Amino acid sequence: MRVATKRWGEVTVKKQGEMKNKFDKTTSFSIADSNNGYDIFKLKELFMIIVNLTDIYSFKELKTKLEKLNK
Repeated sequence: MRVATKRWGEVTVKKQGEMKNKFDKTTSFSIADSNNGYDIFKLKELFMIIVNLTDIYSFKELKTKLEKLNK
């Protein structure tokens, strides 16, 4: 199967269950290629900033703020 747009890479997020090496919720998603050409290290830096903001804002508040920036 082919995707309609070019993808930069794939990220898998695993949530570990109660037992060792048992992952209850595994989610994977692709990173679409952007015009900015971010490398994996820049994406990680952005990801860590967003994770740190989750200590300050709820999901809904953070999502609203980021959506406003995108307009």
